[in-house]
Amino acid sequence: MEISDQIKFEKQLLRKIDFRLLPIILASFFVACLDRSNIGNARLAGIEKDLKMNDQQFQIVLAMFFVGEVTMKIPSNLLLHKFTPSVWIPFIMFLWSITTCCMSFVENFEELCFTRLFLGLTEAGMLPGVMYLLSMWYNPEDLATRLTIFYCGGALAGAFGGFISFVVTGNMNGILGMEGWRWLLLIEGICSLFISIIAYFLLPDFPSRAKFLTTNERNLILNRLETPNNGSYENDNRSSKEFSKDGIILAFSDWKTYYMMIMKTFSGVVLNSIALHLPILINSMINDTLKSQILTVPPYIFACGFSLLMALHSDKTKERPIHLSIAAIISLIGFIILGTSNDIVVSYLATFLCTSGLWSLSPILLTWITDIFAFPKEKRLVAQAMVLTLSNLSGIISSNLYPKSDGPTYCKYKKITALFKYNMMLIISFFIIIIVFGNIFNASLLGLVILLAIIMRYILKRTNC
Repeated sequence: MEISDQIKFEKQLLRKIDFRLLPIILASFFVACLDRSNIGNARLAGIEKDLKMNDQQFQIVLAMFFVGEVTMKIPSNLLLHKFTPSVWIPFIMFLWSITTCCMSFVENFEELCFTRLFLGLTEAGMLPGVMYLLSMWYNPEDLATRLTIFYCGGALAGAFGGFISFVVTGNMNGILGMEGWRWLLLIEGICSLFISIIAYFLLPDFPSRAKFLTTNERNLILNRLETPNNGSYENDNRSSKEFSKDGIILAFSDWKTYYMMIMKTFSGVVLNSIALHLPILINSMINDTLKSQILTVPPYIFACGFSLLMALHSDKTKERPIHLSIAAIISLIGFIILGTSNDIVVSYLATFLCTSGLWSLSPILLTWITDIFAFPKEKRLVAQAMVLTLSNLSGIISSNLYPKSDGPTYCKYKKITALFKYNMMLIISFFIIIIVFGNIFNASLLGLVILLAIIMRYILKRTNC
């Protein structure tokens, strides 16, 4: 086969894999994010009042999800390796779907806490599991775009979650004696249950066992993944139950694991704060519950388009840290505006910057993590789970960043001191902030993410990693 024919065949094969793999994982992440973040829309629909909760209790409810997620993150990823993705991911989807349905029938604060905890336990394996699965199908230069498409499921959940909430809570409140927020949780849980059943039949395993590929296609995919030891992927010829303990030791003993854990945690605080609180942020600007749910749609739709463009360029140039730094700067500017402006239009437009930057940053950062921990596959599996485990602790912080008493700017002190340094073609922003809350706290963390990315880029170039 000539080189041009080989390239054409590879592109056709990648499209075939994309059409089989990406729609189902996008839909799965869509319902996962819908179920974890619908609590914000339920709050607007009156869940606090109906369950007689105060603001502090609601923050605890938000944090319980992340307690469960942190607890189960690494065990869930190891179980995925044992049972294979086509079984484990649909199974945990089924469990969290039932949990979401049960949440619609809670009667008090304690029951809501328990269901949110179990929701976190069951959703824990979704993100690291899909990251690991994608890394077994795609080369590093193909991965950022695919991870971004997957992450768009989260942005679309934020967008259409507001629209769904608007329709359900506005039209079904009181039907069969149930409040609007109960209908919201029940309907979204049923949708997740439906997707979990579809995923069981459609989600493929690893390339070596993919039934929808021909023998030649399987061999080509495995050959593409079998590249030199320069931070790329190895062939996956072993059984899914063969697991090297050396890979686990390598993950725990590599300093880069802990460095990336810190970076992902900082960015995770910011991402989770927007995912949980955007409806509340917008509502604090206009004080209209139904309109605020609709107004969450445009920022997320814009974020999907922008993040895809960023990922395509990142894959084309095979570059990660500069792209994620640019994304962080965009989001950082948005949070500074949110924390310092009292103008409704300006503040709302700033949410476009926040969401587009964050939904671009996260998949590129996760791709970079996968690039760094390329082989052996056990090291990649454990390192990814470790990074995501610590970053999920950020959710506990995020859930407490936006108490109602701090609205609408969610910043008790608007004055910040910023130190800007220029290093070659990049702006390294490191914010020195004495007392910060909410939006300005998020801005400071994004500044640290930029700084850490540039330092890691420099170290990897010096060591030829």
